[in-house]
Amino acid sequence: MAVSVSPPLQADATPARASAWREVRLLAGMRSLSVAGDIMAATALTLLAQKNGAGGWGVMALLLAATLPPVFLAPITGKFADRVDSKKIIVVVASLQALVCLAMLTTTSIPLLVALCGLLAAGVSFTHPVFGGLPSAMVSPEEVPRASAISQTTTMAGMLFAPAAAGFLSSRSGTTLPLVLDAFSFVLVALGGLAISTRLHKKAAPASPASPAAPAQPEAAPYRVWSDPFLRSVLVLSGIVMACACIINVLIVFYVRSTFGASEQVYGIIMTTWAAGMVPGALLARKVKNLSHEAILIGSFVCIAIAILGAGLAPGVWWIAPFYLLGGIGNGAQATVTHIVFNLRAPQSHRGRAFAALGAVSNTGPGLGFLLGGLLVSAFEPRYGFLAAGGLIAIALLTTARTLIRSAAKPVAATA
Repeated sequence: MAVSVSPPLQADATPARASAWREVRLLAGMRSLSVAGDIMAATALTLLAQKNGAGGWGVMALLLAATLPPVFLAPITGKFADRVDSKKIIVVVASLQALVCLAMLTTTSIPLLVALCGLLAAGVSFTHPVFGGLPSAMVSPEEVPRASAISQTTTMAGMLFAPAAAGFLSSRSGTTLPLVLDAFSFVLVALGGLAISTRLHKKAAPASPASPAAPAQPEAAPYRVWSDPFLRSVLVLSGIVMACACIINVLIVFYVRSTFGASEQVYGIIMTTWAAGMVPGALLARKVKNLSHEAILIGSFVCIAIAILGAGLAPGVWWIAPFYLLGGIGNGAQATVTHIVFNLRAPQSHRGRAFAALGAVSNTGPGLGFLLGGLLVSAFEPRYGFLAAGGLIAIALLTTARTLIRSAAKPVAATA
């Protein structure tokens, strides 16, 4: 794959020092804590909605509230990440998110919890571009794949035990302990933000008055992530596939609890198997050297399609687990490679906006999936929703894979 990105700042070309790698690992740990806490809270709230008889629409509303804010706020949050001190964004937003989690403890009203979930997701829309772009600001371009893989792998490791822990805690304390732990995770993220010295955007060295080349790269370069044909293909295919994959996020609680009559603990364990596959999937994506990024992406989406179709054909609840493990492997590889190519192909001056666009698509797809999932669970058995989602992924791959492969060979525009 041809990648020709000209880093606008000379600082990025220097080898990463030991302290930079410490910050990479600290950032990864912060993301891991935050994601694990969010998953515990979301799982607990989903179980609460199902237990209180909210039905598919109640679960769908909670999931939509957690995904739509990054979609609508992407044009703002991307520019915000590129122009505002990234440390301030992390500390202030994480502190506010901790307060929102504590506010969730005061109510069991689904409409109010939906509104609070929306506020929590609004905070994520501000921190996601920062967390996504910081690894490449900490290390040199040659070390970006390693830094991105560390960030993604550690984040996925944090997701590993969160669903099972949420199912276990919810069966004993309801939503109290999961929400308290989520609030605590945001406090730790805020403290970690204070310890990180790297900024997402660095001030370029002042231009010499005698240098005729100084105005050659104006700050307002007309870069848009959609102008890169490869990134555009990645965004489109990811949005389609994740929309289909997220249909099952609405269906799974009814599939496990109603169709198979399993317990909350079993539901949590089943959800954990997907996260368990994401860690080796992320490691595999980094270790494989003889496959291109586009080949790994296509292979990862194939794994997700097979996993969802297989889960839909499961004769018993425990048959879902190995298919979810396979889906997690594909999901982990896809997420890692996507972050690597965005860090490599998007210029540093616009990296926040690039990751905001990725966040918008990553949430638009699931948002549509959650809406379709709510419709499907109201009209059909959950099993048929799984089969429909897996079939749609297969169709999406057949129609878009060739475009993804061809566009990977096109280099990044010089103005990027």
